[in-house]
Amino acid sequence: MRAVDANRLSIHAEINVFYAIAAAFFLGTSSLAGAQPTTFAEVKSKNGVQLSAAELRELMPGAKVVNRTPAGSTRHWENKPDGTFSASTDGRGFAGTRNAYAFAPGTWRVTDNGRLCVQIQWPGPKDDWCKYLFKVGDQYYGVNRLDDNAQTMEFEFSK
Repeated sequence: MRAVDANRLSIHAEINVFYAIAAAFFLGTSSLAGAQPTTFAEVKSKNGVQLSAAELRELMPGAKVVNRTPAGSTRHWENKPDGTFSASTDGRGFAGTRNAYAFAPGTWRVTDNGRLCVQIQWPGPKDDWCKYLFKVGDQYYGVNRLDDNAQTMEFEFSK
């Protein structure tokens, strides 16, 4: 075998090892993501604690929000004390499998019955929802209704 062919085989072997390691990493992280609650029943089974209206009113003003939708999109915004924010999204899950980055103005409010309500004026379909929020460890999950089959939406809040 010539030296050039041996070098090519060595490079191809290194690339294959890289792809195998990368695949193992992504499969491993996707299984972690799969461990997150996806229904209200799962949130309850993990002893999720519902946030009251008073707790939401304390947490929300000035909160930096990361929101992950069931479709896989990640959104970011910071709640201003006046009830407004400017959101960004990577748009995954919205336009097939490609990212559809967007920015849009939005509003937030807390209802007397303890729901976080959000409206975002995306260029495409608008967001307009209210969710009960539950805390599980350091994560938060929102549900539209207190039904075991209700799908959750994942949130992170920081100040």
